[in-house]
Amino acid sequence: MRGDLTIRKTKTASGAIAVQVVRNVGKRRDIVQHIGSAHDATALSALLAQAQTFVERHCAQPSLFAASASASPLPFDAITLVAITHRFSRDALLACARRCRLGFLPELYLDLALMRIIEPTSKARTITLLQEHFGVVYSAMTLHRYLKVLTTHQEAIENAAIETARVDLRENFHLVLYDVTTLYFESFKDYALQRPGFSKDNKPQQPQIVIGLITTRSGFPVMHEVFKGNTFEGHTMLTILERFQKRLGAHCKPVVVADAAMLSMENVSELHARGYRYIVGARLANLPQTLVQLIDVRMSRTDGSTDRFAHKIGNGKRSLDVELVCHFSNTRHKKDAMPEN
Repeated sequence: MRGDLTIRKTKTASGAIAVQVVRNVGKRRDIVQHIGSAHDATALSALLAQAQTFVERHCAQPSLFAASASASPLPFDAITLVAITHRFSRDALLACARRCRLGFLPELYLDLALMRIIEPTSKARTITLLQEHFGVVYSAMTLHRYLKVLTTHQEAIENAAIETARVDLRENFHLVLYDVTTLYFESFKDYALQRPGFSKDNKPQQPQIVIGLITTRSGFPVMHEVFKGNTFEGHTMLTILERFQKRLGAHCKPVVVADAAMLSMENVSELHARGYRYIVGARLANLPQTLVQLIDVRMSRTDGSTDRFAHKIGNGKRSLDVELVCHFSNTRHKKDAMPEN
């Protein structure tokens, strides 16, 4: 029986059959309506019909094909399937895009984006799927014409993403995350941006691009930049960092926290020169031996203790006075003290 109501037949003390509409709640059975009692099959059939009508009117999930005297059965044998459409999913995803303040963009861009969600594929295949699934038709010429000018919308798209994160996701941008990845191309020919470089896909012989992405702490993307495939990832940060500061306003001055691989001596010098504060991960093994010995002597062996040491980094051309913050961990100490197998 649909919904939360059930028709129950039970024998009475007089030998009649009682018809009831009941609701089962856990192990408890509540009588919603007593329809009546029948002493023969004809009366019982009439009572069951009344009970069915009561259920149809009062159940939590009414029947799509409720029985009634005036209703005629649907002629399923005569029905022919004409087409299947998924326009509702497109409408829902486009509504999400507009909620993210992207309604100002030509709809072709939004259709390309939602197809990346549904089925990532080539541009030609995307055009075919848009027509098959949604009845939306774009020509290849139109697609390429719009893609050529997509970057002119980059600033507006990033502003929309930042505003969405600020208003709808309640982001205060006290913490944002930045990372770099590479995308390679099934080709061996270089182009303006597509160059061989350090590949995170283990495709060093094929041209690639480097992509830097900034997200909120919850992973919502707000800004990205594309670099030549042979760009060192540490050289990507300052470019996108300044653009991010420009988007948020002059009051925003991020504190950069990065590992040693991201910040080279050149980058640290640039951050220092432009007034950015920064925290950079360092490897003690790369420090001068005299400093390592000083840390070993001064550092407390109490779990969680922290100490600071003045240090000068740089090469023969440039140097910076920095402060080295060391933290002692019992867990790490025990791990380092374990003999190697």
